[in-house]
Amino acid sequence: MAALNYGGKTPFSQGIKLAIILLSISILILIFLGTPTRADECSNIADLDKRAACYEDQKKEKEKEYTSIQSKLREIREKTSEISDKISQLASQISFTQEEINQLQNEINYLENEINIINDNLADRKETLSKKEELRNLAIRNLSKSHTLSFWEKLLTSSKVVAEWVGLEYTAADFVYDRAVSYENINWIRILNEEIISFEQDKEEALNIKADITRQQQNLINVRDGIAGEKTVAEEEKVRLEQEREEKSEKLLSLEEEIARLSAKQQAVLQLKDSGGVISGYEAPEYKLPDPPYRPAFALMSYGAFTHRYGMSQYGAKGRAEDGQSYKDILSYYYGEGPKEKDDFPKKIEVQGYGEMDFQKYLYGLAEMPHTWPKDALKAQAIAARAYAYREMELSPYYKRDGGICTTQSCQVFLKSKSDNPPKEWKEAVDETKNIIIGGSIKAEGYGMYSSSTGGYLYQSGWDTYGDWPNDAYEKAAGAWGFYRAWYNHPRNPASTDYCGRTTPWLNMEEMTDLLNAWVVWRKGTDEERDNIYPVSRACWSGSGYSMQEMAEVADKYDEKYTNISDVSKPTIANGVTLEICFNTNRGNKCINGQDFAFIVWIRAPGYIRIERDVIRKNFLYDIKMAK
Repeated sequence: MAALNYGGKTPFSQGIKLAIILLSISILILIFLGTPTRADECSNIADLDKRAACYEDQKKEKEKEYTSIQSKLREIREKTSEISDKISQLASQISFTQEEINQLQNEINYLENEINIINDNLADRKETLSKKEELRNLAIRNLSKSHTLSFWEKLLTSSKVVAEWVGLEYTAADFVYDRAVSYENINWIRILNEEIISFEQDKEEALNIKADITRQQQNLINVRDGIAGEKTVAEEEKVRLEQEREEKSEKLLSLEEEIARLSAKQQAVLQLKDSGGVISGYEAPEYKLPDPPYRPAFALMSYGAFTHRYGMSQYGAKGRAEDGQSYKDILSYYYGEGPKEKDDFPKKIEVQGYGEMDFQKYLYGLAEMPHTWPKDALKAQAIAARAYAYREMELSPYYKRDGGICTTQSCQVFLKSKSDNPPKEWKEAVDETKNIIIGGSIKAEGYGMYSSSTGGYLYQSGWDTYGDWPNDAYEKAAGAWGFYRAWYNHPRNPASTDYCGRTTPWLNMEEMTDLLNAWVVWRKGTDEERDNIYPVSRACWSGSGYSMQEMAEVADKYDEKYTNISDVSKPTIANGVTLEICFNTNRGNKCINGQDFAFIVWIRAPGYIRIERDVIRKNFLYDIKMAK
């Protein structure tokens, strides 16, 4: 059979090309089809190359849209993480502002809006993919209907020649076309499935993110509601404390007025029991509460001793240094200001009894802290002492009038012998902090001041603890001798052996109930009856007041006589003051204003027994220990 002329190209090769072109167009239409409108636009283009380019542009646009969605999801994940961190941070705080809550809500609203947009896009994409699948199935059915020749027809029947192909050539071309269509259909199904799977994953992630945001939002609401509740409680507590402060201020004024009304005998007792403002300047002995000689027994336990509660606690500084804090940390806590170097610091200072001397040499002689204490505590002490002395030079009216800074506990204890031969550790602390004082204004209240033991509370910084007061107070950790102590020796010297004829700080039942009866007489009695409230003992002062039996009889006259105490509850303490003390008595539970009761102890308790207080504001911080 003679071969036909196809212009240099065989029908077989032309058939393959035609099959591939038709197949490519079908695949492009199916794979790159966007919205129906855009697809119709491409299908109307006659030029095959331009039509293919149109589909390619649609493909790139869809890929760009999908990439944008992935990027948006990534952005939302990052934003969600930021919101989670922010909520956790705010929730860990004691409070945060409404503005911060609103800001978080705005961010959550923004993310929810972005997720809704993504879900809309993904829903549109799934609709498009569904249309693709329908078109693919339709194309396959059409192709199947257009190829209805049997195998023998394809092989032998020349009347069925397509495009002038002979049976064998047509069969070969048709075989190649069927294989190509089958291959591309399989490939199309794979691509379609991958896109659908990817869509489902994106949708699932978007839903998970939305659920996570909803949880975060609920957490925020919970935090906000919790803070709102705390705020309400805090506001109520604030109102209560303000009322309490006003009542306390009025009571303090009343107490001062009552003290002014005391008789000469009572004033003498108070003056004798007062420590006179002794605050530091000695190395106190160790203290241990002696065992009670009888039971039940009561001990009046003061927190702190001889303190003005300003500036630094020396034992607190020791405890903090032993805990690893630097002298800078210690000073920053107690004064609210760290140390700073002063370029024009004076070289000399005037010292009473010694004239002018070098400032460093003056500091060498200060006997305010044992040189065996930690180095950082010594440095903090050296800087505080330098700052205090500088303030005295600049502001004290007594400095120039009295010939310089005093050398007693009224200023800072100075020993010439120590100045001439200072311990190595103390000298190093002074030298290594030369010209360094406390930052801030020297006119600030408490500037450079310090005291030995404050009971764990200071006016500028509050409770001086690493946990709960009193067990976790730094002074207790440092072994402060005055932190929790019953006072019954001479008040002007903590090492004194003068006990005013008293061999123990413990009170027996009769003595303790006598204090309660004295409190009744002070509140309800006449001026004459009140004048007989002072110690029964004659060992340290003259005069004769009520005996304990007489005091009980006067209290009984006012129908409030106490004869028995079965228990003492834990006192109510706030802001460094014992507000209330409660006793379980023969008359039931009786709670007494803590400051009133402490005052009665001062003027009625036997011997030198007293409750120590801060020497400036007359605030008592104490407890009553009962040994049953």
